Amino acid sequence: MGTEERGRLYIVGIGPGGREHVTPAALRAIAASEVVVGYTTYIRLIEDIVTGKEVVTTGMTREVQRCTKALEAASSGRTAALICSGDPGIYAMAGLVFELARNRS
Repeated sequence: MGTEERGRLYIVGIGPGGREHVTPAALRAIAASEVVVGYTTYIRLIEDIVTGKEVVTTGMTREVQRCTKALEAASSGRTAALICSGDPGIYAMAGLVFELARNRS
């Protein structure tokens, strides 16, 4: 490991929409994060639990920008949550995050 600090990146699925679908594990990951990154509409669904955190939002079609911002936060030693709908490993951002992280190495 170089001089670069290592943070943590949670890729958090918030379910199909609506606060009632957010799992306890997702809530813990968001609570543990200093930075929360997500599509503006998804952040609005959970705005009550991101109060007081640094929040980065983008519009539709800005997936690469969101993933990059979350990776930058984690690379700087911070804990970040990248918010996705549904299951982040199936139809969401996990694949893109891993691809971008590999390219950063």
